[in-house]
Amino acid sequence: MHDHKDFGPDITVAGFQNKMVEKHATMSAGHRKLMLISGFLLLIGIMAIVIRASTDGFEYREPWGYYAGTVAFLLTAGAGAPLIIVALRLTHAHWRRPFARISELYAAVGVLTLALFIPLLLLVPNANNRFTLWFQADNGGSSIRIPWAPHFWITLLISMLVVSGIALLLVSARSDKANLNDNMNKPRGWLSKGWVGSSKQWSIKKGGLTFLGACYFFLLVGTLSFFSVDFGMALVPGWKDAIFPAFQSVTGLQAGLATVIVTLWLVRKYCGFEDYIQMEHFWAASKILLALSLMFFYFWWSGFIVFWYGRMPAKINVLNLLMFGPYKVLFFSAFILNFVAPFLLLLWNSVRKTMWGPTLAASLILIGTLIDKIRIYVASYSVDYSNSPVSIFDHNLALVPGFHSPDFIDVLIVIGCLSGGVFMISVAAKLFPIFSLWEMSEGIKIRTVKPYLRTKLLILGKPE
Repeated sequence: MHDHKDFGPDITVAGFQNKMVEKHATMSAGHRKLMLISGFLLLIGIMAIVIRASTDGFEYREPWGYYAGTVAFLLTAGAGAPLIIVALRLTHAHWRRPFARISELYAAVGVLTLALFIPLLLLVPNANNRFTLWFQADNGGSSIRIPWAPHFWITLLISMLVVSGIALLLVSARSDKANLNDNMNKPRGWLSKGWVGSSKQWSIKKGGLTFLGACYFFLLVGTLSFFSVDFGMALVPGWKDAIFPAFQSVTGLQAGLATVIVTLWLVRKYCGFEDYIQMEHFWAASKILLALSLMFFYFWWSGFIVFWYGRMPAKINVLNLLMFGPYKVLFFSAFILNFVAPFLLLLWNSVRKTMWGPTLAASLILIGTLIDKIRIYVASYSVDYSNSPVSIFDHNLALVPGFHSPDFIDVLIVIGCLSGGVFMISVAAKLFPIFSLWEMSEGIKIRTVKPYLRTKLLILGKPE
């Protein structure tokens, strides 16, 4: 139970649904402007990618480092967002309800990420002449051979991740689309056709969400792990880090929650949902964000300490390349933004019990994640792999390349790809209601306010 002064006014299911019908029936001027601007910048980014491909080709990876880092960021933050609601539903967190549909809408970013991933397949060599997580092709006569590694398998993983995310969104939104179309006196589309709201349909719906959520979790962990290793770590001779794949998965959870928190704040401020998005939601999310930031530090330190204390000759140059060489500013900046600043902010309950505190921490985490992805992939793609030994047993980074600064095309690519993510979200928010009607309505029904001494208490039921 909580002091009612922290919550909005008493609201009703009918009032909320009327609000959603009103918002979904029309597109605001701000929403239209956001779609136009982000769509235009996406086109600029696509043109920049075409220019990069036509001028530099795919023979050398170095010109594509910033592109790869941006794709990795979209995969991390965009794909991590839907997992947030999966975890919150499994734990029956009552405060999850405003987060639900916002998290699911980010499955649309996966479609863009899959399209942007294709050029990377032309840059990364196959397993015949490099070390890969899947196997070492010519390893002293080893007979273990997996064809098309890693290109086919990582493409399959990303494709399955995107499909499961879209399926999660469609299953969740089916009842909402039927509800909105009925209230707007519009014919039902293919998604909501046949929905009557029977007990059997609701049982199948919730069971399907649980199954798809479990599939999405394993696919996300696998995708982030294999992508980071095969398209990043494996391109640097001598870089062997067992913690790195798990670290990338944790980063996906942290960046995913940060993405949802920032989006929720923007929706509250600019879409007129102040009554339905309250401080309690940011407060609860901030505690999880703090826990994920601590997990980030744990995995970061576990990976760092092996390199630092090991000081193996084969790893010295890797250490200098990634941490203390040309990219040391990006390395420490990302660490401060991903852990130090959010930790110092969210450590205090008075900051967590605000809307600006969690939003600021989440914004810093997103910036830090982008910087870290650019650091990793720009550094990895700047290594000349052609002069490196093929065998896994004597991999060694002989020369640390210098800092690869971005040119004008790189800047356009980064801005265009990030804007593409915004464009996909704005389109998805037009096609689907931005809130999960069935979960929000359920949440309204189970909350009641009772007087207590000289204040009021909010009492929440447990429908699950």
